[in-house]
Order: sequence, then C-alpha cells, then structure tokens
Amino acid sequence: MTGTALACPLTVVAHRLGDLGSDPLWWAYLECGGNRSRTDLAHYIDGTALWPDGEHNALSQALNEALWDVGSPSLVPIREGLDVPAGT
Repeated sequence: MTGTALACPLTVVAHRLGDLGSDPLWWAYLECGGNRSRTDLAHYIDGTALWPDGEHNALSQALNEALWDVGSPSLVPIREGLDVPAGT
C-alpha cells in the first residue's frame, strides 16, 4: 500500500519556523533522500500537490533538522506508509 497526501498543517508551520528559504530547503530535502523538483516542493508546501509518504518523510527530516538548528523541537510527523525509501 502506498500513501499519498497533501502537506499537513505541521509541515507548513515547520517550514515557516525553520527559517529556510526555497533553495536551501530544496537542497536539504535532496540531501535527505528527496527526488522532487523545486516546483514540486513549492506546490506541496502550498497545499496544491499530493506526495507519497517517502517524499514527505525526506522533507520532514529536512524541516525537522532546520527546526533543531534554531532550537525548536521536531514538528513534522513521519508517515508510516510502505513506500518509504531505503535509508530514511
């Protein structure tokens, strides 16, 4: 089973609190195993695109790391679907 969903409200809040611009966030997401384009990322954060669990989880790791960098706890939940890429 593969899950897809829109960005949850906590993902959007973490994006705002994490203080990462579009390009740094996209690079951080890629470093965490993400495979989507900058445009896809913008659409997901804006709530206009569905993403599979594995892509969300790569973004959640990048956003949570950005939150840690500014002294905040993790906010973005990990999805528990079966399409999570190896190494995440």
